[in-house]
Amino acid sequence: MIITKLTFPVLFISLLALSACSNNDAAKPQKKASEHIVEVGLADIQLVSSELSVAGTLEAAKTVSLYNEISGAITQLPLHQGDVAKKDQLLITIDDTLTQAELAKARAQKAQAKLDYQRLLKLRPRQLASDEEIARAATALDIAAAEFDLQSARLALTRLRAPFTGIISQRFFEPGDVVAVHSLILTMIDPSSIYLKLNLAESWIPRLHTGDNVAVSIDALGGQLYPARISRIYPTIDASTRKGVVEIELTPIPDGARVGQLARVTLKTRASEHLVIPTRAIHHDTNGAYVYRIDTASKAHKIYLQKGLQHGELLEIRDGLSPGDRVVIKGFIGLRDNKQVKVFQPELPNSHNGSV
Repeated sequence: MIITKLTFPVLFISLLALSACSNNDAAKPQKKASEHIVEVGLADIQLVSSELSVAGTLEAAKTVSLYNEISGAITQLPLHQGDVAKKDQLLITIDDTLTQAELAKARAQKAQAKLDYQRLLKLRPRQLASDEEIARAATALDIAAAEFDLQSARLALTRLRAPFTGIISQRFFEPGDVVAVHSLILTMIDPSSIYLKLNLAESWIPRLHTGDNVAVSIDALGGQLYPARISRIYPTIDASTRKGVVEIELTPIPDGARVGQLARVTLKTRASEHLVIPTRAIHHDTNGAYVYRIDTASKAHKIYLQKGLQHGELLEIRDGLSPGDRVVIKGFIGLRDNKQVKVFQPELPNSHNGSV
Protein backbone atom coordinates (compact mmCIF):
# COMPACT_ATOMS: atom_id res chain seq x y z
CA MET A 1 0.00 0.00 0.00
CA ILE A 2 2.86 2.43 0.78
CA ILE A 3 4.47 1.76 -2.63
CA THR A 4 1.20 2.52 -4.41
CA LYS A 5 0.79 5.84 -2.59
CA LEU A 6 4.29 6.98 -3.62
CA THR A 7 3.94 6.04 -7.33
CA PHE A 8 1.30 8.65 -8.25
CA PRO A 9 3.29 11.72 -7.05
CA VAL A 10 6.41 10.52 -8.92
CA LEU A 11 4.54 10.01 -12.18
CA PHE A 12 2.86 13.38 -11.87
CA ILE A 13 6.18 15.17 -11.36
CA SER A 14 7.74 13.34 -14.35
CA LEU A 15 4.90 14.37 -16.64
CA LEU A 16 5.26 18.00 -15.59
CA ALA A 17 9.00 17.90 -16.36
CA LEU A 18 8.46 16.41 -19.81
CA SER A 19 5.82 18.99 -20.56
CA ALA A 20 8.16 21.80 -19.58
CA CYS A 21 10.95 20.42 -21.80
CA SER A 22 8.60 20.18 -24.77
CA ASN A 23 7.51 23.78 -24.32
CA ASN A 24 11.13 24.95 -24.14
CA ASP A 25 12.10 23.08 -27.36
CA ALA A 26 9.14 24.52 -29.19
CA ALA A 27 10.13 28.00 -28.09
CA LYS A 28 13.71 27.65 -29.58
CA PRO A 29 14.11 28.87 -33.23
CA GLN A 30 15.04 26.13 -35.77
CA LYS A 31 18.63 26.37 -37.24
CA LYS A 32 18.72 26.81 -41.02
CA ALA A 33 21.17 24.71 -43.10
CA SER A 34 24.14 26.83 -44.37
CA GLU A 35 24.05 27.75 -48.06
CA HIS A 36 26.85 26.52 -50.39
CA ILE A 37 28.00 29.58 -52.31
CA VAL A 38 29.87 29.15 -55.60
CA GLU A 39 31.26 31.47 -58.23
CA VAL A 40 30.73 30.60 -61.89
CA GLY A 41 32.16 31.32 -65.31
CA LEU A 42 30.56 30.89 -68.72
CA ALA A 43 31.33 28.47 -71.52
CA ASP A 44 31.76 30.83 -74.44
CA ILE A 45 32.82 30.75 -78.09
CA GLN A 46 35.86 32.97 -78.54
CA LEU A 47 38.55 33.71 -81.10
CA VAL A 48 41.71 32.11 -79.68
CA SER A 49 45.25 31.23 -80.72
CA SER A 50 48.07 29.42 -78.93
CA GLU A 51 51.83 29.50 -78.75
CA LEU A 52 54.10 26.50 -78.27
CA SER A 53 57.86 26.36 -77.79
CA VAL A 54 59.52 23.13 -78.95
CA ALA A 55 63.19 22.13 -78.88
CA GLY A 56 64.78 20.29 -81.77
CA THR A 57 68.10 19.55 -83.47
CA LEU A 58 69.35 21.13 -86.68
CA GLU A 59 69.61 18.58 -89.46
CA ALA A 60 70.90 18.66 -93.02
CA ALA A 61 68.09 18.54 -95.55
CA LYS A 62 70.42 16.99 -98.12
CA THR A 63 72.73 14.19 -96.99
CA VAL A 64 74.24 11.12 -98.65
CA SER A 65 76.03 8.01 -97.45
CA LEU A 66 78.67 6.61 -99.80
CA TYR A 67 78.91 2.78 -99.90
CA ASN A 68 81.18 0.69 -102.10
CA GLU A 69 79.53 -1.79 -104.45
CA ILE A 70 82.67 -3.79 -105.07
CA SER A 71 85.06 -5.26 -102.48
CA GLY A 72 88.77 -4.48 -102.33
CA ALA A 73 91.43 -2.26 -100.79
CA ILE A 74 90.96 1.50 -100.71
CA THR A 75 93.70 3.13 -102.78
CA GLN A 76 92.54 6.76 -102.61
CA LEU A 77 90.56 8.59 -99.91
CA PRO A 78 91.79 12.19 -100.05
CA LEU A 79 89.15 14.11 -98.07
CA HIS A 80 88.57 14.28 -94.32
CA GLN A 81 85.74 15.55 -92.09
CA GLY A 82 85.03 19.19 -92.80
CA ASP A 83 86.61 19.19 -96.26
CA VAL A 84 84.58 20.63 -99.12
CA ALA A 85 83.84 18.28 -102.01
CA LYS A 86 82.85 19.64 -105.40
CA LYS A 87 80.20 17.93 -107.49
CA ASP A 88 81.66 14.94 -109.42
CA GLN A 89 84.98 15.17 -107.54
CA LEU A 90 86.69 11.78 -107.05
CA LEU A 91 86.27 10.79 -103.39
CA ILE A 92 87.03 7.06 -103.18
CA THR A 93 89.05 4.67 -105.31
CA ILE A 94 89.03 0.90 -104.78
CA ASP A 95 91.90 -1.27 -106.07
CA ASP A 96 90.95 -2.13 -109.67
CA THR A 97 93.83 -4.41 -110.71
CA LEU A 98 91.66 -7.51 -111.14
CA THR A 99 88.83 -5.56 -112.69
CA GLN A 100 91.17 -4.03 -115.26
CA ALA A 101 92.38 -7.51 -116.19
CA GLU A 102 88.83 -8.84 -116.53
CA LEU A 103 87.98 -5.83 -118.67
CA ALA A 104 90.96 -6.43 -120.98
CA LYS A 105 89.91 -10.06 -121.39
CA ALA A 106 86.33 -9.06 -122.18
CA ARG A 107 87.56 -6.49 -124.69
CA ALA A 108 89.61 -9.11 -126.52
CA GLN A 109 86.75 -11.63 -126.57
CA LYS A 110 84.42 -9.00 -127.96
CA ALA A 111 86.88 -8.11 -130.69
CA GLN A 112 87.33 -11.79 -131.65
CA ALA A 113 83.58 -12.42 -131.69
CA LYS A 114 83.12 -9.41 -133.96
CA LEU A 115 85.76 -10.68 -136.42
CA ASP A 116 84.18 -14.15 -136.50
CA TYR A 117 80.76 -12.70 -137.21
CA GLN A 118 82.03 -10.40 -139.97
CA ARG A 119 83.97 -13.27 -141.59
CA LEU A 120 80.87 -15.46 -141.79
CA LEU A 121 78.89 -12.61 -143.28
CA LYS A 122 81.45 -12.35 -146.10
CA LEU A 123 81.19 -16.08 -146.78
CA ARG A 124 77.39 -16.07 -147.02
CA PRO A 125 77.17 -14.82 -150.65
CA ARG A 126 79.29 -17.78 -151.75
CA GLN A 127 77.17 -20.09 -149.60
CA LEU A 128 80.22 -21.06 -147.56
CA ALA A 129 78.47 -20.15 -144.27
CA SER A 130 75.03 -21.32 -143.25
CA ASP A 131 72.40 -19.17 -141.62
CA GLU A 132 72.75 -21.25 -138.47
CA GLU A 133 76.48 -20.51 -138.20
CA ILE A 134 75.88 -16.82 -138.73
CA ALA A 135 73.18 -16.84 -136.01
CA ARG A 136 75.53 -18.54 -133.55
CA ALA A 137 78.28 -16.00 -134.32
CA ALA A 138 75.85 -13.11 -133.77
CA THR A 139 74.84 -14.58 -130.41
CA ALA A 140 78.48 -15.00 -129.39
CA LEU A 141 79.13 -11.37 -130.31
CA ASP A 142 76.19 -10.24 -128.18
CA ILE A 143 77.45 -12.27 -125.21
CA ALA A 144 80.97 -10.87 -125.58
CA ALA A 145 79.62 -7.31 -125.78
CA ALA A 146 77.52 -7.88 -122.66
CA GLU A 147 80.54 -9.21 -120.77
CA PHE A 148 82.56 -6.17 -121.84
CA ASP A 149 79.79 -3.84 -120.60
CA LEU A 150 79.65 -5.76 -117.30
CA GLN A 151 83.38 -5.40 -116.68
CA SER A 152 83.26 -1.72 -117.66
CA ALA A 153 80.50 -1.18 -115.10
CA ARG A 154 82.51 -3.01 -112.42
CA LEU A 155 85.48 -0.77 -113.17
CA ALA A 156 83.30 2.32 -112.79
CA LEU A 157 82.19 1.06 -109.37
CA THR A 158 85.77 1.24 -108.12
CA ARG A 159 85.54 5.03 -108.27
CA LEU A 160 83.00 6.98 -106.19
CA ARG A 161 82.40 10.65 -106.95
CA ALA A 162 80.60 13.42 -105.07
CA PRO A 163 76.92 13.55 -106.10
CA PHE A 164 76.68 17.26 -105.16
CA THR A 165 78.81 20.02 -103.73
CA GLY A 166 78.96 19.58 -99.97
CA ILE A 167 81.06 18.84 -96.90
CA ILE A 168 82.44 15.53 -95.71
CA SER A 169 80.69 14.87 -92.38
CA GLN A 170 82.03 11.39 -91.52
CA ARG A 171 84.93 9.19 -92.63
CA PHE A 172 85.05 5.55 -91.51
CA PHE A 173 88.11 4.08 -93.28
CA GLU A 174 91.65 4.96 -94.29
CA PRO A 175 93.63 4.25 -97.50
CA GLY A 176 94.83 0.67 -97.47
CA ASP A 177 91.83 -0.69 -95.59
CA VAL A 178 90.14 -3.62 -97.28
CA VAL A 179 86.38 -3.12 -97.40
CA ALA A 180 83.65 -5.67 -97.97
CA VAL A 181 80.79 -4.97 -100.35
CA HIS A 182 78.35 -2.30 -99.11
CA SER A 183 80.62 -0.82 -96.44
CA LEU A 184 79.85 2.75 -95.38
CA ILE A 185 82.99 4.75 -96.23
CA LEU A 186 81.96 8.45 -96.20
CA THR A 187 78.94 10.64 -95.51
CA MET A 188 78.32 14.06 -97.05
CA ILE A 189 75.96 16.90 -96.19
CA ASP A 190 74.84 20.00 -98.02
CA PRO A 191 75.35 22.91 -95.57
CA SER A 192 73.26 25.24 -97.70
CA SER A 193 70.04 23.54 -96.60
CA ILE A 194 69.37 23.10 -92.86
CA TYR A 195 66.05 22.27 -91.24
CA LEU A 196 64.45 21.08 -87.99
CA LYS A 197 62.21 18.05 -87.65
CA LEU A 198 59.70 18.39 -84.80
CA ASN A 199 57.43 15.78 -83.23
CA LEU A 200 54.18 17.47 -82.20
CA ALA A 201 51.04 16.24 -80.44
CA GLU A 202 48.28 15.27 -82.85
CA SER A 203 46.05 18.09 -81.58
CA TRP A 204 48.52 20.64 -82.93
CA ILE A 205 48.91 19.22 -86.43
CA PRO A 206 45.53 20.42 -87.87
CA ARG A 207 46.22 23.96 -86.58
CA LEU A 208 49.44 24.38 -88.58
CA HIS A 209 49.85 24.98 -92.29
CA THR A 210 52.70 24.67 -94.78
CA GLY A 211 54.21 28.10 -95.30
CA ASP A 212 53.37 29.44 -91.82
CA ASN A 213 56.10 31.69 -90.46
CA VAL A 214 57.79 30.69 -87.20
CA ALA A 215 60.70 31.95 -85.10
CA VAL A 216 63.79 29.86 -84.36
CA SER A 217 66.51 30.48 -81.79
CA ILE A 218 69.81 28.57 -81.69
CA ASP A 219 71.35 28.22 -78.24
CA ALA A 220 74.93 28.22 -79.54
CA LEU A 221 74.36 31.54 -81.33
CA GLY A 222 73.09 33.41 -78.29
CA GLY A 223 69.37 32.84 -78.50
CA GLN A 224 68.67 35.44 -81.21
CA LEU A 225 65.43 34.83 -83.12
CA TYR A 226 65.76 33.89 -86.79
CA PRO A 227 62.95 33.74 -89.37
CA ALA A 228 61.86 30.31 -90.58
CA ARG A 229 58.80 28.67 -92.06
CA ILE A 230 56.96 25.36 -92.00
CA SER A 231 58.16 23.55 -95.13
CA ARG A 232 56.45 20.17 -94.70
CA ILE A 233 53.78 18.52 -92.55
CA TYR A 234 53.78 14.73 -92.65
CA PRO A 235 50.41 13.22 -93.62
CA THR A 236 50.36 10.48 -90.95
CA ILE A 237 50.34 10.33 -87.14
CA ASP A 238 52.45 7.80 -85.23
CA ALA A 239 49.89 5.46 -83.65
CA SER A 240 52.19 4.59 -80.72
CA THR A 241 53.01 8.17 -79.68
CA ARG A 242 50.03 10.07 -81.16
CA LYS A 243 52.47 12.57 -82.61
CA GLY A 244 53.01 13.96 -86.09
CA VAL A 245 56.13 15.32 -87.78
CA VAL A 246 56.61 18.91 -88.93
CA GLU A 247 59.69 20.18 -90.78
CA ILE A 248 60.92 23.75 -90.26
CA GLU A 249 63.16 25.35 -92.91
CA LEU A 250 65.53 28.17 -91.98
CA THR A 251 65.61 30.87 -94.64
CA PRO A 252 68.26 32.20 -94.81
CA ILE A 253 70.58 29.97 -92.79
CA PRO A 254 72.16 31.99 -89.93
CA ASP A 255 75.92 32.44 -89.92
CA GLY A 256 77.44 29.87 -87.58
CA ALA A 257 74.52 27.45 -87.76
CA ARG A 258 75.71 23.85 -87.86
CA VAL A 259 74.05 20.47 -88.13
CA GLY A 260 73.50 18.98 -84.67
CA GLN A 261 73.02 22.27 -82.80
CA LEU A 262 70.12 22.64 -80.36
CA ALA A 263 67.38 24.96 -81.63
CA ARG A 264 64.05 26.13 -80.24
CA VAL A 265 61.00 26.87 -82.35
CA THR A 266 58.10 29.10 -81.33
CA LEU A 267 54.89 28.02 -83.07
CA LYS A 268 51.71 30.09 -83.06
CA THR A 269 48.38 28.80 -84.35
CA ARG A 270 46.13 30.91 -86.49
CA ALA A 271 43.28 32.51 -84.54
CA SER A 272 40.02 30.54 -84.79
CA GLU A 273 36.76 30.26 -82.86
CA HIS A 274 36.43 27.60 -80.17
CA LEU A 275 34.25 26.89 -77.13
CA VAL A 276 36.34 27.77 -74.07
CA ILE A 277 36.00 27.87 -70.28
CA PRO A 278 38.34 29.11 -67.52
CA THR A 279 41.02 26.52 -66.80
CA ARG A 280 40.36 26.75 -63.04
CA ALA A 281 36.97 25.11 -63.59
CA ILE A 282 38.63 21.83 -64.63
CA HIS A 283 39.16 18.94 -62.20
CA HIS A 284 40.28 15.37 -62.76
CA ASP A 285 39.58 11.95 -61.32
CA THR A 286 40.11 8.38 -62.49
CA ASN A 287 37.38 8.79 -65.11
CA GLY A 288 38.92 11.89 -66.69
CA ALA A 289 38.40 15.65 -66.73
CA TYR A 290 35.18 17.11 -65.32
CA VAL A 291 33.47 20.34 -64.28
CA TYR A 292 30.48 21.24 -62.12
CA ARG A 293 27.77 22.74 -64.32
CA ILE A 294 25.02 24.80 -62.66
CA ASP A 295 21.50 24.35 -64.02
CA THR A 296 18.61 26.84 -63.95
CA ALA A 297 17.49 25.51 -60.55
CA SER A 298 20.96 26.27 -59.08
CA LYS A 299 21.92 22.62 -58.76
CA ALA A 300 25.49 21.46 -59.44
CA HIS A 301 26.00 18.58 -61.86
CA LYS A 302 29.29 16.75 -62.36
CA ILE A 303 29.96 16.70 -66.12
CA TYR A 304 32.80 14.81 -67.79
CA LEU A 305 34.17 16.42 -70.94
CA GLN A 306 36.79 16.25 -73.66
CA LYS A 307 39.51 18.89 -73.51
CA GLY A 308 41.33 20.65 -76.34
CA LEU A 309 44.29 23.05 -76.36
CA GLN A 310 44.95 25.49 -73.54
CA HIS A 311 45.14 29.19 -74.34
CA GLY A 312 46.57 30.92 -71.29
CA GLU A 313 43.79 30.92 -68.68
CA LEU A 314 41.26 29.49 -71.12
CA LEU A 315 40.79 25.88 -72.18
CA GLU A 316 39.11 24.55 -75.31
CA ILE A 317 36.21 22.15 -74.77
CA ARG A 318 35.54 19.69 -77.57
CA ASP A 319 32.62 17.84 -76.03
CA GLY A 320 30.48 17.94 -72.88
CA LEU A 321 29.38 21.59 -72.70
CA SER A 322 27.41 24.05 -74.76
CA PRO A 323 27.78 27.82 -75.20
CA GLY A 324 26.25 29.66 -72.25
CA ASP A 325 26.69 26.82 -69.72
CA ARG A 326 27.69 28.03 -66.27
CA VAL A 327 30.57 26.17 -64.63
CA VAL A 328 31.89 26.49 -61.08
CA ILE A 329 35.25 28.27 -60.77
CA LYS A 330 35.21 28.83 -56.97
CA GLY A 331 33.62 27.06 -54.03
CA PHE A 332 34.65 23.44 -54.64
CA ILE A 333 35.09 22.41 -50.99
CA GLY A 334 32.15 20.20 -50.05
CA LEU A 335 30.65 20.43 -53.53
CA ARG A 336 29.14 17.25 -54.91
CA ASP A 337 26.87 16.09 -57.69
CA ASN A 338 23.24 17.31 -57.50
CA LYS A 339 23.95 19.62 -54.57
CA GLN A 340 21.86 22.77 -54.24
CA VAL A 341 24.04 25.89 -54.36
CA LYS A 342 23.76 29.64 -54.32
CA VAL A 343 25.46 31.34 -57.26
CA PHE A 344 27.57 34.39 -56.60
CA GLN A 345 27.64 36.71 -59.63
CA PRO A 346 25.53 34.31 -61.74
CA GLU A 347 26.21 36.12 -64.99
CA LEU A 348 29.94 36.60 -64.51
CA PRO A 349 31.43 36.65 -68.03
CA ASN A 350 34.91 35.42 -68.89
CA SER A 351 37.21 38.39 -68.43
CA HIS A 352 39.76 37.15 -70.96
CA ASN A 353 39.95 38.01 -74.62
CA GLY A 354 41.04 34.43 -75.42
CA SER A 355 44.08 35.40 -77.51
CA VAL A 356 47.52 34.61 -76.23
